[in-house]
Amino acid sequence: MQTVNSNFDNLSSASDIIDALQNILRSQVFMPDLDIPYSRASVPNINHPTIEPNSESISAILTERQQQLDAVLRDISGLETVIDGIKILHQQLVDRKEKIIQSMTFHKGLRSALWRLPTEVLSQIFHQCLPEDKYLSPASNRAPMLLTRICRPWRDVAVDMPSLWCRLHVNININKVGQEEEEDFDDSDYSDDSDDSDWEESVVEVDRAWQRAAFCYDSWLKRSQGHPLSLVLGYYHSTWLLRSLLQPYSNQILSLSINFSRRADGVESLLKDVPALQELVTIWMGNSTILTMAQSISQIPSTMRVLDVMNLPFNIRGVSSLNPVWAHLTQVKINLTHPDAFLHLLRLCPNLSSLTVLTIFHDQRTLEPFTHTNIQSLYMSYHNSRMFLICLAGLFDALSFPNLRVFEAYCAYNSAWPHEQLMNLFARSKCPLERLIFGGRVTVTDVPRAEYVALIPSLDVVVNV
Repeated sequence: MQTVNSNFDNLSSASDIIDALQNILRSQVFMPDLDIPYSRASVPNINHPTIEPNSESISAILTERQQQLDAVLRDISGLETVIDGIKILHQQLVDRKEKIIQSMTFHKGLRSALWRLPTEVLSQIFHQCLPEDKYLSPASNRAPMLLTRICRPWRDVAVDMPSLWCRLHVNININKVGQEEEEDFDDSDYSDDSDDSDWEESVVEVDRAWQRAAFCYDSWLKRSQGHPLSLVLGYYHSTWLLRSLLQPYSNQILSLSINFSRRADGVESLLKDVPALQELVTIWMGNSTILTMAQSISQIPSTMRVLDVMNLPFNIRGVSSLNPVWAHLTQVKINLTHPDAFLHLLRLCPNLSSLTVLTIFHDQRTLEPFTHTNIQSLYMSYHNSRMFLICLAGLFDALSFPNLRVFEAYCAYNSAWPHEQLMNLFARSKCPLERLIFGGRVTVTDVPRAEYVALIPSLDVVVNV
């Protein structure tokens, strides 16, 4: 009897296999006659058989049946093998179909004017596709990663545009690292061996997660091709590993924001060897102390121009600990606890043009008059208290800003305001003030508002924005 497998010998193509299968399906499976005199008899009675059994004939029948059974089993096994092969062949054909459809779609698209756009025009379009976020994350469904998944020409253009890859949010939480982003970069093999130990298995998984994340971010940073980088760092595992990731690109880091929600251990290592750094923002530093951060910040090179340490409360000692960084800064955001710390900061920042201050004044001190000639923008946010207003009035009496153009005050609670002292500050400074803004619930009635305009007729006064 010819087996099913024999029909597939020397078949080299899917069409050959399909033809052979169709021939088999059109044929009928030969069913041997299994009837014998014993089977046609009624159910035998062991004690009184209707037909006397013959030992030799029974043996011959059993031998024949065994041969028939073996043949059927071979055919079943062969057919199962063929079925498995058919499943594989079917999947291969489905995959081939998808690739053919993709190729057809691609070549149809070549007839579109979009494909004939110069690279320079396509580059401008790609820039318009970027999210409005200041920092970008490697998400496969958002630009610039999405642009690399459309087609090979788009990928080539996007990968060769450093400006698409110069802003990055590095957020490595090894418990949540996924593998999706890897698919958009070159292939990489992360094979690890582990035994049955839960501890070793956990260590291996941590290592694999770090490798996946590091590969993804490193591939992104390589595409910046040496251009200046703006980075925000969120991290929950090892500052040393993060440092090792960024070290090859340390000369490119222009702007650095640090958001360590748990702790800031080892953060000073991230602020070493960043010779091009111009902007540092500490979004959140967990339980870090001012002096720890100040020591790290004080090591930053003279390229620094912008410093945001709003989340850390500084007194006069804390302000002093950041020397000599202050001398080069032009923009500062800071949290100050005393009026004298405010004045001390101004003395240490002769080039400061923009200052944002969260003030938490709670003691009254005698302040020496001070004039800062470069401040153009001053934003003050404060908490309402009687002592604070007294401290603020004394601070206004000591200050002069001859170049001030924008002044903004904000309080989240109903609050009075030392209008007389502020009026005197403007009059004393003879500043070219353009905008005066009172936000939140700062109380400004029509009378002081009219007095401000009378002092500076071109002044734009905005209340409760």
